[in-house]
Amino acid sequence: MYRHKKNQHHKHHNHKLSNDHEEEYGAEFYPTNDIYYTDSKSNSYISRLVLGYVALFFSLFSLFLMPVVFGLIGIVLGIYTVTKGHSTLGYTSIGFGLFSVIVSIFYNLLFVLSAIL
Repeated sequence: MYRHKKNQHHKHHNHKLSNDHEEEYGAEFYPTNDIYYTDSKSNSYISRLVLGYVALFFSLFSLFLMPVVFGLIGIVLGIYTVTKGHSTLGYTSIGFGLFSVIVSIFYNLLFVLSAIL
């Protein structure tokens, strides 16, 4: 709790308070100087969000064309997006990219093995 003593000149006023001139404030009104407000819609926030959607685009696009290349690009951009704070976009990109790369590798391996046997 924060206690504030009133100045001595308040004693001369005629008011109906107790003789104890200490006021008590709640913690939410505690005066501090270390509060910094940031704009959540800054340019860096928007650029990281766009990068997350680009990673998701590459990962989803890798399901249809060049799965290893676009999948790896989506995975790398997804990891970068997770480190910058957009975990849902990043993990979704990583998941789709990994799925695409693993399925394409196993599909090609199955195709090669079926041609040999």
